[in-house]
Amino acid sequence: MASSFKRLIEDSREMSRRSFLAIAGWVGFTGASAIALYQSLKFVYPNATYEDPPAFKADPPTTYAVGSTTVLIDKRVVINHDPDGFYAISLICTHLGCTPRYFDDVTSDLVAAGTSISKDPDTGQQATKANPALKGFKCPCHGSRYFRDAINFFGPAPRPMDRVHLEVAPDGKLLIDRSVIVDRRFRLKV
Repeated sequence: MASSFKRLIEDSREMSRRSFLAIAGWVGFTGASAIALYQSLKFVYPNATYEDPPAFKADPPTTYAVGSTTVLIDKRVVINHDPDGFYAISLICTHLGCTPRYFDDVTSDLVAAGTSISKDPDTGQQATKANPALKGFKCPCHGSRYFRDAINFFGPAPRPMDRVHLEVAPDGKLLIDRSVIVDRRFRLKV
């Protein structure tokens, strides 16, 4: 092998077809070896994501009072309990994916500035000068605002936040699956 390499160097002054093919062969062999080494090292590490699974369990339904809003900020989910039942909201702003925050008042500053706020189509509530404060969510990134039931009413958000599936697990806890989007009218009756 050393003699063939020496001959290759000596022949490098004049590039013959044989020298060109030898160089091309070595370049190809080196590239293929590098790819094989990379794939072998990649095989050693597990092909797994380290994100939380999309489904998780929350507390039993009896811990949520009627009319309550429970924000699970680490899971990016909100559990609302209305007289019609439970529903869960994916706490991801539909504008650019930031995490909106819950506030007891998301409308009074808009009412004071004279901004017209539409009526919430689900609850029928509307912020007025007589009743300017409504509960809801504000997105810290670009100022989108949502009613408590995830309907967008102000800012660049193009649509309401998604509602996700929830059910009661066999152990009696709420099982929330963020990977399943449900209709806005979905309610879990317990």
